[in-house]
Amino acid sequence: MKILVTEHVAQEGLDYIRKNNIEVEEKFNLTPQELAQIIGDYDAIITRSGTRITKETLENTGKLKVIGRAGVGVDSIDIAEASKKGIIVINAPGANTIAAAELTLGMMLNALRKLPTAHYSLKYERKWDRKKFMGVELSGKTLGIVGLGHVGSEVAKRAKSFGAKCLAYDPYIKKSKALDLGVELLENFDEILERSDIITFHTPLTKETKNMMTKKAIDKTREGVILINCARGGIINEKDLYDSIKSGKVAACGIDTFEKEPATDNPLLDLDNVFVTPHIGANSNESQINVSLILAQQIVNALLGKPYQNAINIPFIKDKMSKEHRLYFDLAEKMGSLAAQLTEGRPSQIDIVMIGARFEEDVVEKAFDVPFNYQPFTIAALKGFLEFSMSDSVSYMNAPYVAKEFDVIVSEAKAKNYENYNNLLLMKIVTDKQVKTIGATLFEDGTQKIVLVDEFRTDITPKGIYLYIINKDRPGTIGKIGTILGNLSINIAGFHLSRQKTGLAMSFIELDTQPSQEAINLLKKIEDIELVKAIVF
Repeated sequence: MKILVTEHVAQEGLDYIRKNNIEVEEKFNLTPQELAQIIGDYDAIITRSGTRITKETLENTGKLKVIGRAGVGVDSIDIAEASKKGIIVINAPGANTIAAAELTLGMMLNALRKLPTAHYSLKYERKWDRKKFMGVELSGKTLGIVGLGHVGSEVAKRAKSFGAKCLAYDPYIKKSKALDLGVELLENFDEILERSDIITFHTPLTKETKNMMTKKAIDKTREGVILINCARGGIINEKDLYDSIKSGKVAACGIDTFEKEPATDNPLLDLDNVFVTPHIGANSNESQINVSLILAQQIVNALLGKPYQNAINIPFIKDKMSKEHRLYFDLAEKMGSLAAQLTEGRPSQIDIVMIGARFEEDVVEKAFDVPFNYQPFTIAALKGFLEFSMSDSVSYMNAPYVAKEFDVIVSEAKAKNYENYNNLLLMKIVTDKQVKTIGATLFEDGTQKIVLVDEFRTDITPKGIYLYIINKDRPGTIGKIGTILGNLSINIAGFHLSRQKTGLAMSFIELDTQPSQEAINLLKKIEDIELVKAIVF
């Protein structure tokens, strides 16, 4: 076997491949036409962002089995076409954990001690101005960590060694992990804002985390708070951040990632107490070696038929599914997304039950071997749930591994029937706060429908914008809801009501536009309403 390398990667990874008796050929600066002509001669290819793997590149794949991306981003690879050809696409996430954690600590020290400014003043202005650079110690300060995953955990370890007290907000991490780290895990994001001297973000950019820090959130922080973002641009609203720094509410901040990059004309660069780097969180010699080694190990395992992780494409060829099963596959992903939006608490178990004759036989053969044995619907439901709530890098391929990383138990089962339903997908999520059950099916004309939410029966198409409301089943409530929405010029496109003998009612109100936070807050003030959430499919 032999592997083609089209861009520079650390030698350690290539040495690992050769030790496994696999030949390595390095050919840089290939044109798309040259690459397309030779790609089928290799069992695997290793690329970086400078090499585009398009549909045309994969026209004659020959014996190609694996595409490896030395890094995280895979925008340059046509994943759908690779999947159709049964080619595994593997990347190397997590390799830069230590590098990102250390940069975060560096940013904190810059903001606390004004190191870059003092350096410039002495070296380039030749000023010896000690009073100007009076600093603040990290020791004894309260550090709020938003996101206690790989990087957040490493930041906590290092900050504690400086003598900082660490708080964390992460609704998906189990309390036992925080306890092991000596970190106080908070239930409410507002507590982080109110109690922290420094707040650092280590989350992916998702629907939940985009603009997580706006003026409203910043106003809840302590006067003179320090903010750090070495995670993803867009978590902190940059305009609101700029205004808060100018007003003095935020004393300083450290930023490695921006909403728009390159950020050479960003207004934040004009502020003296903003310390910036050009997205270099992964830029360390060690992290590049880690990327090379992690990728090499996974590619070798895949080629030798051993278990591997970090593949990002679907292990099933969707085009070989029946039209009906493809619709169920898409429906399962929407169920997962809905579950993530409705469920409260830290998930510990996800159960998928496939009910009816349509699911008796395995749906489709796998395009290539994978170290798990789930059916496509389970994979799709997991991806929908995890992608919305936990990570922007969740794929059909790695969803089971992400679940395992968060200590979520996944089970899959089949059944002949369920109550009055002959064909149904059922998803149950168990958290430390509740158990949530969602059921969905296809109508004869192929229409997708959510038909069960816990004990309630419903009939909604998983498409568009909804308000999800739980209320006491008393006269006048629906009228009050309609009045509030009407007064705010929010048009109702459909109203789906379900009632139970328990005295509660559930509504899915279909809207033409996204409801404002003002609308949600007003609805919550209605006496009989117990829960209001905006749902987007």
